[in-house]
Amino acid sequence: SAGGLADGVTGVVSCLVNASDSLPRYCEQYESVWAAAAANSAAQPSPRMLNTRIASAPSAREVLRLHAEFGSTFNEVHLSTSWRRLSRLATAPERRLFQREPALLAPLRLQTTGSLLLLRRRWGARAVASTAHSLAKLSLHGESWEELWRGITLAIPPLLSSFTAQALANTAWAYSRTGRASPPLLHALASEATPRLSEF
Repeated sequence: SAGGLADGVTGVVSCLVNASDSLPRYCEQYESVWAAAAANSAAQPSPRMLNTRIASAPSAREVLRLHAEFGSTFNEVHLSTSWRRLSRLATAPERRLFQREPALLAPLRLQTTGSLLLLRRRWGARAVASTAHSLAKLSLHGESWEELWRGITLAIPPLLSSFTAQALANTAWAYSRTGRASPPLLHALASEATPRLSEF
């Protein structure tokens, strides 16, 4: 719900309120936008239009602003697109900030985790593989990210036959890049890839 996600945003604000003034004030945009969004649900764009806006966001800040405003309506496609866009747009300082302050991405992280763990059947191969690849590109791993990675790991096996060769390669790279030891999953990826070597 919007209220539940707003509580997560409050945590972000609390986390950064005493931080260095040089840090980007992502927290402030969350706090102000959520109140307006909750009172203006009629302004919600269609799912397709929302995904287009996320995919064309010009900055990491805008991706997070869109999630702050419309996150309560995000589905698995919106979530995956958000991570992919963040991985492409985040500057080096922003990446370091995301790694140092896990709470900054808590609303998006927790919503994605919940969706993967509770609504796994809605996720397609492309969305799962893309999310894993994006998290690895952003170097987002460690204790705060463990549940999200667990959700991804559980979602992959039933979808492997639908993975493209590129998705298989990207997923294997993501697990190697983040140092995640998951022998059963890596074996499954290799087994799926072996008969399809001509596609790589």
